[in-house]
Amino acid sequence: MPNQFQTLFAGSFDTFKVFDNLTLNDINTAPANAPKTIWQILNHLIKWQGYQLAQIKNIDKAIILNEEETWINEQQPATQDELDKALAVFKGQQQILAMELSLFDEKAPGISQKLKIVQDLSIHLSFHVGEVVLMRRMAGTYPLPHQMRDFLS
Repeated sequence: MPNQFQTLFAGSFDTFKVFDNLTLNDINTAPANAPKTIWQILNHLIKWQGYQLAQIKNIDKAIILNEEETWINEQQPATQDELDKALAVFKGQQQILAMELSLFDEKAPGISQKLKIVQDLSIHLSFHVGEVVLMRRMAGTYPLPHQMRDFLS
């Protein structure tokens, strides 16, 4: 049975399948004028989520991360295997986050800080997922709003 925090954040980390079955072709067809590529966003999310998960697991330690350093220069992965490995890391982080939420205890020290981190993580993820949705829609590799019901089912 889910605890209150799992229930509270249910659906907060939904990526709306934006990274499911992602191919090199999907990555390479992003709009040329986008400020970052899908590959750069994915790698940024991996680094940022890793940082936030480390904060949750070590709530009493100050962990510093320079946000600028979370962005890679490479605009595309070299191979499908490299892309698949990054996607596996990203999805693994999502699973770790779900497991961490299942361990949250409202009486535990640092719970307020942990909840703030989870909230920040959710908002940050939704911002970047929105960017990827828009880029993929512009490239024709992601469903339009009227097609989402079938796509998400």
